[in-house]
Amino acid sequence: MQPDIPSDCSQKRFLKACKKAGLIIDYYGGKGSHAKAIDPKTNQFITVQNKLHRIIIKEKIKILNAWGYIISL
Repeated sequence: MQPDIPSDCSQKRFLKACKKAGLIIDYYGGKGSHAKAIDPKTNQFITVQNKLHRIIIKEKIKILNAWGYIISL
């Protein structure tokens, strides 16, 4: 079951949860205010923009769950 997802979440909070789950955070690989969360096992990444909304957060969490990561905000 999906945990309760906040309506809006800051980029900092989402990236902190990703780092806690074991992803590598790269601020220099993204464009402008974007950042990358990189899977160290496969080198796959997702781009995390500055303004996150509920739908975007759900999609990012779905991708991370497919990679085997559990993200709790």
